[in-house]
Amino acid sequence: DVNGVQMVSIIQHKTKRPVTVPLNTLALSLLPPRPENGEEGIIFPLVKKPDNVAKYVRRIKDKAGIEKDFTYHSSRHSAATPAITAGAELYSVSKILGHGSIASTQVYAKVKMEKKVEAMNLTNGVF
Repeated sequence: DVNGVQMVSIIQHKTKRPVTVPLNTLALSLLPPRPENGEEGIIFPLVKKPDNVAKYVRRIKDKAGIEKDFTYHSSRHSAATPAITAGAELYSVSKILGHGSIASTQVYAKVKMEKKVEAMNLTNGVF
């Protein structure tokens, strides 16, 4: 908890980097109840090995009744792309995803036509 915002901290399996992610209201609503005594520990006890993450994501997908197939990677994409589109800074999203460089995060930055129009409109009256 930092300034009233709950966080989850992990060491990424692939990069061995520590990553701390602030949790939004939706994420908090999906988490299992935490012990009242503030005890820290494993939030998702089923995910003990990185290989189990894909199985866990699939189980959540099935339980939620989502028919479309997706992978752990596509679930990251589904979180990052809307955040960037909504105006989140690329650097912040990069840190949330645990990327070593912004270049890795840029794949998620799908530029909508309206944003291109806004960018071009900024040049009105410049020349």
